[in-house]
Amino acid sequence: MYKTRVDREATMERIAFYGKGGIGKSTIATSSSLLLAQQGLQVLHVGCDPKHDSSLVLVKDPSGFKTVVDQIIHGADELDPEDLIMEGIHGIHCVESGGPQAGRGCGGRAVSRSFEIFEEVELVDSDVYDMVVYDVLGDVVCGGFAAPMRKSARSKVVIVLSEEMMAAYAANRIAAAITQFQRNGIVLAGLAVNLKNNRADLTPIARFAKALNTQVLGVIPRDPLVCEAELYRQCIVDYEPESPVAQSIRAIVNKVLAIDRTTCPVPTPLLDSKVREIMRGFELDTGVG
Repeated sequence: MYKTRVDREATMERIAFYGKGGIGKSTIATSSSLLLAQQGLQVLHVGCDPKHDSSLVLVKDPSGFKTVVDQIIHGADELDPEDLIMEGIHGIHCVESGGPQAGRGCGGRAVSRSFEIFEEVELVDSDVYDMVVYDVLGDVVCGGFAAPMRKSARSKVVIVLSEEMMAAYAANRIAAAITQFQRNGIVLAGLAVNLKNNRADLTPIARFAKALNTQVLGVIPRDPLVCEAELYRQCIVDYEPESPVAQSIRAIVNKVLAIDRTTCPVPTPLLDSKVREIMRGFELDTGVG
């Protein structure tokens, strides 16, 4: 049966990875894009960070690396999707928002403007893509960095955190932003725990997930192979596909794909002081079963 554009939009999946800086979002997001492409899906990978480093391990030709901001700076009057897209491995299409040079201009505004251009050129086309993966800077306090939540309707958000207090603090702020943009069909799929210490006690994170009214999607162990893979400009799932890290990311991606968005509860963000109490070991009476 012929599908209308609305039907196609409904079947196109969007996954957005959020989390504090340096938490491992890009490692997980790029690995996810590659895993999805290896399943035969047409994937658009969107880097939403002024550092424009998300697609480095995916693009075929790094010498031709470009960003949306580059196009704006060079004075392009009219843009087409092809002007923004870099060809990646396994047929992945990569796009980077980019940003101003350090100390010049607003990075959040650059990301926001990039999403405006995505809309203008109809980059996210359900006739072309089965999957869109967003790798998003975690500072959603800035309106520019919240652009993916405002513009990327129907995204399943995965918050990446570690066992550290500040990672949970950032995750709580991101959950609060999700509640503000739920009218766009944004849902919280769950938490992906990227460990700093493989001996860490995971009990506080389990309490934190319960208090947020969400789930832990999986735990990714710390492994020096991840850094080694990046040195060779490869995703860990390509460099060492049977490693514990690669297997953990694969399991998380499959779990996110299997989630029925209509069953995802609205998160219940906490006061900052309550996040600290939970991570210190205090159980909150959240009313969550």
